[in-house]
Amino acid sequence: ASPAVSMSDEKGTDAIVWIVGTDGKLHGLDGDSGASVFDGGTNAMSSVQKFQTPIVTGGRIFVAANDRVYAFTP
Repeated sequence: ASPAVSMSDEKGTDAIVWIVGTDGKLHGLDGDSGASVFDGGTNAMSSVQKFQTPIVTGGRIFVAANDRVYAFTP
């Protein structure tokens, strides 16, 4: 999968790497330690392609699927 990165400021503070896992869930990993900070919840997203890159904007993470767009506010 292709990752996306979010940060709390332009200096790269609090970097989180976002990736859609093979389990169909969005995962957030701490950019410094690799520790999980978001596990995608309990339900897997359906119809998401294998190499989907999350889009990070406005405090949300969006994942496009074949027939819908998923939005997360972690």
